[in-house]
Amino acid sequence: MTEKRNEEAEKAEKAQFEGILQKDKLIISNLDGINEIYFNSYIGTLEKNDDNKEILVLDPVEVLLLCERKRILVYSDIIRTEENLYEFEDLLEYFSQFDDRLWQKYIIYMDLRKRGYIVRAGYGEGIDFRVYKRGADFEKDSAKFLIYPVFEGYPIDLRDLDKMSRVAMSSRKDLVVATVDRLSKPIYYSVNKFEIMNKVEEEEE
Repeated sequence: MTEKRNEEAEKAEKAQFEGILQKDKLIISNLDGINEIYFNSYIGTLEKNDDNKEILVLDPVEVLLLCERKRILVYSDIIRTEENLYEFEDLLEYFSQFDDRLWQKYIIYMDLRKRGYIVRAGYGEGIDFRVYKRGADFEKDSAKFLIYPVFEGYPIDLRDLDKMSRVAMSSRKDLVVATVDRLSKPIYYSVNKFEIMNKVEEEEE
C-alpha cells in the first residue's frame, strides 16, 4: 500500500496544472489537478465555488512548494505566455505582501514535507500548521503536532506560549515551537506545559 502511494506521488510530481490567483490564495479547478494534488499529495483544501463545483484552494506555502516542484503554472495575465509565467521568486514576492513572515513559514513547511509529514493549515492565532504522523489519513485521523512558528524580531510572551500549550493539551496534541536560524535552517522545540507555567510564575514573583 505504501509502495503504491509512493508511485502515485512520484507520478504526480511530473504533472503540471494551471492555477488562478485570488488575493492570498490559488485556485485549481482542473479535476485531474485536484485528484493528484489533494488526494495523492495531500495538499490544499477542497471547497465549492459559486457554481457548486469542487475546487482546490491552496495557501501561499502550498503554492510555493508546488511551484518549486514545477507542478503548477501560474500566469500574471489572461494571455498565457512564457513571459507571463510566474517563477518561484515572483510568487514569493506576491504572497509576501499578505504575510511578511512567509519565507520563514515556507522553510518550516517545506522541511516538514520533506521529512514525510502531512502538513495542514493550523487554527490561527499563532498555530500555523497541524502535522500528522507519517502514513496517517488526514481526512480521518487527528493531527499529532501543532506547530507554533516564532521568528527573530517577533518577541513571544510566555503567557501566549502557555495558552498555546493549553490548546494543544486540550486537543491531545503535542505543541512544537519552530524557528528558522540565520542559515535558513529550521529548528524545532517540543513544549511542555508545566515548564512554561513554572517560568511564568517565576516572572510574576
